[in-house]
Amino acid sequence: MRARHVSRTRLIAALLSVTAIACSSARKPSGGTGGATTPGSSTGGTAGSGGNAAGGGTSGSGGATASGGSTGTGGKQGTGGAGTGGGTGGAGGLSTQGTGGVAPSGGTVSTGGRNAGGATGATGGAAMGGAATGGAATGGSTGTGGRATGGSTAGSGGGAGTGGGTGAGTCTPSKAASASASGSGPHKVTVETNADPGIKEGTIFRPTDLGGAEKYPIFVWGEGACERNGLANTAAMGEIASHGYFVVADGTPNGTGNLTMDRNQLAAMGAPLMAYIDWAIAENEKPCSAYYHSLDTTKIAANGFSCGGLMAQAMVLDPRITTWGVTSSGMAGATQSFYDLVHTPVLFVEGGTSDTAYNGAGEGYAAISKLSVPVLWFSKNLGHGGDLSAARGGDFTKIGLAWLNWWLKGDETATGKGLLVGTGCSYCKDSAWEVKSANVP
Repeated sequence: MRARHVSRTRLIAALLSVTAIACSSARKPSGGTGGATTPGSSTGGTAGSGGNAAGGGTSGSGGATASGGSTGTGGKQGTGGAGTGGGTGGAGGLSTQGTGGVAPSGGTVSTGGRNAGGATGATGGAAMGGAATGGAATGGSTGTGGRATGGSTAGSGGGAGTGGGTGAGTCTPSKAASASASGSGPHKVTVETNADPGIKEGTIFRPTDLGGAEKYPIFVWGEGACERNGLANTAAMGEIASHGYFVVADGTPNGTGNLTMDRNQLAAMGAPLMAYIDWAIAENEKPCSAYYHSLDTTKIAANGFSCGGLMAQAMVLDPRITTWGVTSSGMAGATQSFYDLVHTPVLFVEGGTSDTAYNGAGEGYAAISKLSVPVLWFSKNLGHGGDLSAARGGDFTKIGLAWLNWWLKGDETATGKGLLVGTGCSYCKDSAWEVKSANVP
């Protein structure tokens, strides 16, 4: 009797022990199978790596799937969406703070939020348990979360970030010059300078209105004698700018000194004008710039008076140029290696046989007319510089402007191609003008 009583007692004790062990196991925190999160923390199971149980204990089953943290910020003020996190998180202890993906270039590391229930998937970071893609932050490259380790659930990253500027450099505001200019075109003209490297040695003539639907082609100009006075041909520059062109004349307002040109050093000849083009193109892409998306950087031209024409000729080295020309300037002594570089339409405007550049210009026209590029020649016996200094730059500028309208704006009317070729060409009918052309479409 006593033996049977002992056996029953032992049996009950054993059953109670098994029950206690099962309950204890159920209360232990399960190992989070998600991994580290992008910056931010979550309450829930301790983030493990590779599915190891956190804080000891066996991996628990159950636990809500981790949901992503509050919206992270990427780049400059970029906001990413919430990513859904990795593997199943057990109920229990606090997760560790994860360090996440690469910060977008130009911005700060994305920060995640706090989330109850498991691993936090934050913008720009890696949600352990799956690959999480962070939001794109304007101002840097898209932040992509690192590859997840552990867990089977793939975390999904947030939407593309929106917000701040692109961070494409800094901007130096231009300052009004102590000069004014105007023209016959529909735009008022602003004359200004800028202290940035690459433009600080030039003078800007531009339409006052910026930021509208019209995009202004770029035109660079070399002064006579290569002097550094950007106001030397104000009437001509103002006229061109008033018709919707972003003009940069070499030299500062009332600047002094001269550049020296050496035909054997083409790159050096064209360096100042190329620098102005570089700067204008860069400014057009900066949200902080007054010129942001106001320029047509696919349409660029160069010209120059006398020595300044040598600067324009060096544009044969620049593949961005649409056309170039010379005004009372020529190519005396140019070799075939120079002409082999000519790849765009060319305009000659000369001051007749009394112009010191006339013969050298004749050499250039003869050589270029043998190429496949369009070339036009206009000459009137007005002497060196012609009527460039007359009101609105005279006929020299009127011809040059029509040429720009034709090649940079596709104008084939009486203000463009129609003024220079065909039945509408008044200069072609005037015996005072010598007009010739080759390869004209």
